[in-house]
Amino acid sequence: MEPERTPREQESDEDSEDEVAFYELPEWADVVPIPQDDGPNPLVPIAYAEEYSKTMGYFRAICRSEEMSERALKLTKIVIELSSSHYTVWYYRQKLLVALNTDLNKELEWTGDMIIENQKTYQIWHHRQLIVERLAKSLLSDPTLTSSSKIPYQDLTVTQQEDIREIVRAELVFIASALAKDSKNYHAWSYRQWVLAHFGNGPWWEEELSYIEDLLIADIRNNSAWNQRFFVISQGAEGFTEEIVQRELQFTKSKITRTPSNESPWVYMAGILNKANRPLSEVRSFCEELLEATNAKFSPYVHSFLLDIYEQDAKEKKTPESVKKATEEAVFLAEKVDTMRSKYWTWRKNQLQSILVDA
Repeated sequence: MEPERTPREQESDEDSEDEVAFYELPEWADVVPIPQDDGPNPLVPIAYAEEYSKTMGYFRAICRSEEMSERALKLTKIVIELSSSHYTVWYYRQKLLVALNTDLNKELEWTGDMIIENQKTYQIWHHRQLIVERLAKSLLSDPTLTSSSKIPYQDLTVTQQEDIREIVRAELVFIASALAKDSKNYHAWSYRQWVLAHFGNGPWWEEELSYIEDLLIADIRNNSAWNQRFFVISQGAEGFTEEIVQRELQFTKSKITRTPSNESPWVYMAGILNKANRPLSEVRSFCEELLEATNAKFSPYVHSFLLDIYEQDAKEKKTPESVKKATEEAVFLAEKVDTMRSKYWTWRKNQLQSILVDA
């Protein structure tokens, strides 16, 4: 079975038989291409493909004359499809879109096709962000908003809120399709966070938690999903209320109980407590009881978390018992469960000796 082809590949197949290089068309006869200038004696010249070199010669000529035309827009598309990370061409295309008042919905569709083929190209994701910003601004018709202004969702009319929700949900669905192919795609996650934050305090924040829970059900070790959950909790409108902190602690404990040797929820739990200005000792009983579970006894994360708890407790309460417990955990980590980093844990043990305790 042949792999599924993208819309752009299908379109290319249909046109391939009678395709003519753009520079052979009459409309380009007035343009004199500018070759790349590597100086008189280039040390290591890049061996560009002939088609790329010719195309870039025409692009340089267009840039020099600052031409704003439909043919210039078509040329940027050609260059981008040859080199999707060429940021100069993306920038020029953005200027052309504004100057020509181009249909941004069509541009968004094309950008989507490009992302499908080039998911790790940052420039495409950034271009999509700029298009979505301009689309949103055009819907609101607010002269006080710049294209990069955060949308005051709560202050919008009912109709405007509906329009914004449609944009946000369409983008979140699109990003989810990209993450389904690569759950660690940094650019997709970065863009997803921008979408959530840029459009204000809408219903998508709560919906995002459901999306993250689905990801963690599918893969409890998806550290990107854990990171996204922390972003949603820390950036959301409600903040670290008592109810939210307790909910997140219970949620994290349930995941740790299942996979105590999974580092992500341990880091998440520490982050929640620190951000909420709560002591690590709040989960001390949970960690100590967890050691009774067969699959947790030799988890380095249980012991390292207990080491942090005892050390924090020793510094605050100045008790010899806490120093003793922290030292035992450091030794156990160095000699039994995390010998690869034994020197680090030995250093941590030695640092404990500097804590002044009450007699």
